[in-house]
Amino acid sequence: MTSDNYTHAGDSETTRRTLVREAMEKVGSKGCVVSAGDDLVAVSESLADSPGVHTVAVVDDQGRLVGVIPMRLLVDELFLDVAPEEFLVGLREIEDVEEFGRIIRARTAGELMEAPAYVRMDDTVREAFTRMHERKLEGLPIVDEGLQVAGYLDRLQLVRLWLKKHRRSQD
Repeated sequence: MTSDNYTHAGDSETTRRTLVREAMEKVGSKGCVVSAGDDLVAVSESLADSPGVHTVAVVDDQGRLVGVIPMRLLVDELFLDVAPEEFLVGLREIEDVEEFGRIIRARTAGELMEAPAYVRMDDTVREAFTRMHERKLEGLPIVDEGLQVAGYLDRLQLVRLWLKKHRRSQD
């Protein structure tokens, strides 16, 4: 193993142990938060005003996270009227048909959202990446103990964090 490989492995281990709290301070953002009752036009406008955010956090009347909307679902909903044949071609499994039905009926964030996915401040960035990967999400809301959204962390931000740590260890 070369010294470069050893340094790289050490950087990766350091990054894996980094807490979401530190990642949020260094590279995180406020994200995009909408209410479950917001119509999908309002959700789209909020997302458009949140550059770099790919997962919308949906909250209830008390501001607690109740679900997420991946950008792909919102884009699918918006373009369903434009090119419905593109959606119908790919419907092969029952899960795809069910999702198509849910998308076509959705009028509010609460109707389009998926189950909540999030990380807490004391989770590691490794746990954040694992949740993103398992749920096929580009980013996650960061919540406090009361499930209030405190920020947002995505895959690109994790890359930025790794680069910052890598550069620091090279000095």
